[in-house]
Amino acid sequence: MLQMKLSKYFLTMLIMLSLFSFLGCKPGAPAVKGKTESDADRQTNCNQFIEALYPIRVKGKWGYINRKGETVLQPQWDEADDFSDGMAKVGIMSGTEMHYGFVDQKGQWMVQPVYLNAGTFTEGFAYVNKHGLYGYVDHYGKEVIHCRFEDAADFHHGYAAIKLGGWIGFIDTTGQVVVNPQYTGTVNHPRFNEGRAPVFGADEQTGFIDSTGQWAISAQFQSAGNFVDGLAWAMWMQDDSAAEHGFTIKGGYIDTEGVYVIPPEYDFGWDFSGGYATVWVRSEDKKSKIWKVIDKEGTVVLDNLPYRNVGAFNYGLIPIQDEDMKWGFMNIRGEVVIPPQYAGINHFKNGMARMEAGTAFENTIVYINPKGEVVWSEE
Repeated sequence: MLQMKLSKYFLTMLIMLSLFSFLGCKPGAPAVKGKTESDADRQTNCNQFIEALYPIRVKGKWGYINRKGETVLQPQWDEADDFSDGMAKVGIMSGTEMHYGFVDQKGQWMVQPVYLNAGTFTEGFAYVNKHGLYGYVDHYGKEVIHCRFEDAADFHHGYAAIKLGGWIGFIDTTGQVVVNPQYTGTVNHPRFNEGRAPVFGADEQTGFIDSTGQWAISAQFQSAGNFVDGLAWAMWMQDDSAAEHGFTIKGGYIDTEGVYVIPPEYDFGWDFSGGYATVWVRSEDKKSKIWKVIDKEGTVVLDNLPYRNVGAFNYGLIPIQDEDMKWGFMNIRGEVVIPPQYAGINHFKNGMARMEAGTAFENTIVYINPKGEVVWSEE
């Protein structure tokens, strides 16, 4: 009998290990420089498998529920963020200041709440602010990259944007500066994706650098997004004698060589997601936006969408906002799946989306599933 129980135990462990291996899961493991997009996707799949807790607010305190809407961690914190890499940033009010730390899925402190600001755990690290300077901690709360930067962002594919001496540069996961601080802007925008990061050049034009700091695409655009599936949004100033100022600024999507593969004929575009991008052009009277959804070939799959705003494709759904400023979701066929009814909206993550009911000034938190069913609602 004992032998049979042991056999079942080892069989169960073998299945679990195989599943984690299949997903590419290494909880808490730092990323390695040069990770491919598929590696990042596998890590996301890993997070979706092991992390299914969602922050809730009850009478001013924050806790966590599971996908069934059951309370797993009782409301006890003054702020709480989503879980990532098995950790969640939570805040405790101390006097007049909010202090941040990180807890695990049991609610145990892994990083003590001693920081004035903190980011999200990605690739094994989270940025923190101590005495006005930024550094990085690991899952054990150790400051593995000492607080010496004026600002910092999350790691992406082994690199993080930092500010030093008033300029933006990049470090690797050892804290070594790999791209010297020399760019303007904020740390929140430039991040490496597919070996390219958008940065501002000396004349405030945007280009893309590689991981050595060399220009991969020269600074020539008014603005640019991130590369996804080999395409990045980029806005270009064009001569136009018919325009009010003699020029127009339009955007399209470039390849990794900086060549437009989807012509610059739009006024705005989200990064590609799931093979689709949401874009808009101004109406002829300049009073409204005409929203469209395109595929990676530039083919318009949804045109003249009758909404005030349209978000990026995610989890098989597209956020839509009607003229009453209410949000809902449609699918890629343009069919309304969740009618506009919410004051605020977030993308679906791990099978649930956090919405805001009420008004933009007085709202309650609601969690829904992809069918639009309410799983949990703030009383």
